[in-house]
Amino acid sequence: MAFPEGLSSLQKKFSVVNKWKICKVYDNHATDFDEIVGTFTGKGQNMTINALNELVPIKSSRILDFAACTGLLGVKMHRSGYTNIDAFDGSQNCIEECKRRDIYTNFIVEFVTDAPLSIASDTYDGIICSGGFALNHLPISVLSEWTRIVKPGGYVISAFRNKWKDVEPMYNEGKFDNELQRLEKEGKWTFVRKELSDPENYEKCYIIYIHQIL
Repeated sequence: MAFPEGLSSLQKKFSVVNKWKICKVYDNHATDFDEIVGTFTGKGQNMTINALNELVPIKSSRILDFAACTGLLGVKMHRSGYTNIDAFDGSQNCIEECKRRDIYTNFIVEFVTDAPLSIASDTYDGIICSGGFALNHLPISVLSEWTRIVKPGGYVISAFRNKWKDVEPMYNEGKFDNELQRLEKEGKWTFVRKELSDPENYEKCYIIYIHQIL
């Protein structure tokens, strides 16, 4: 599968803006985002959906689609039978695209910083996030917040391109994995598993992390 030219262009924009302006990039591309990414993000999304179906089989479970963007992942959740999905994103225009899909229950527009999220503790049965960790995207502090807003016994499922752990300064030099391990040592969650989609293809390899909240 060829790397979409439009996606390469979009990622260049991500690399030259600071994290405070990243939502503006998404606002400007909300209406053509689905066309830009094509099927490239499908592999990471399919990994997360397969894990969700396995670990959270009750379709009425309350699920948060974190960094939902235009709702492509939500569509796959809906097709899998999930009926109680909320959309969270920092881009108002992307959330408007999510609303048009008529598959979500609630919508949250919020820019993620190191401050606590506006969501109450123990709200969700699971969080699913595909592509949220990338250049100038989510800070690793959000991982701690995920352990707070998911109910004990619930799951956090996150997939993204593995290269960002090397490239993005917020995650590189072991910062991302160290935060995962810190939360486990503190008894916030337990590691279930991780998987790589294409270990031999650095540019296109997705990694999925799965944790269960304690």
